[in-house]
Amino acid sequence: MNTLLRLSDLLAMPCRLAARLCGWLLMALMAVILYDVVGRRFFSTGSFKLQELEWHIHGAIAVLCFGWAYLANAHVRIDIFSANMRRNTTLWIEIFAIAAFLIPFMVLLTWFGYDFVLRAFERGEGSPGGVGLPNRWIIKSMIPIAAILTISGGLAVLFRAIVALRRPDLLQDPWER
Repeated sequence: MNTLLRLSDLLAMPCRLAARLCGWLLMALMAVILYDVVGRRFFSTGSFKLQELEWHIHGAIAVLCFGWAYLANAHVRIDIFSANMRRNTTLWIEIFAIAAFLIPFMVLLTWFGYDFVLRAFERGEGSPGGVGLPNRWIIKSMIPIAAILTISGGLAVLFRAIVALRRPDLLQDPWER
């Protein structure tokens, strides 16, 4: 069981690193927005590229934190049903949901997301108006990267849920607080 906990910690590490990176990206997003707003208001220097960059950074932050949100139990779920269930029942449901839904869906998202990114790169896809940002493949690459991070976070929780079921003396709650 200690091996599963160590493996869980190893799988959780990229999710935590991505969340820290996103914290810094929030600072960059704030700087870009402030520059854009002040530039538009006082110096007439705003551009479509800045607005697109704001959306790209915002989108990257949103998807790159999925794995961390799963680790921290900060994702959307319907707790009204699980509130009245026994602890072991909720853990079994969590294990089943990760194995049957989360991992297969994220594997498909990684597979098709990679093709999505590859096509954008090969075509030299950029902003449709021609006045925005080039290299659209960069933002599209966030989709398969986020899916891989979500798989990593899901597996970390799965292993911790197994430990919580088998050895509650080692771990009561599979989510970090």
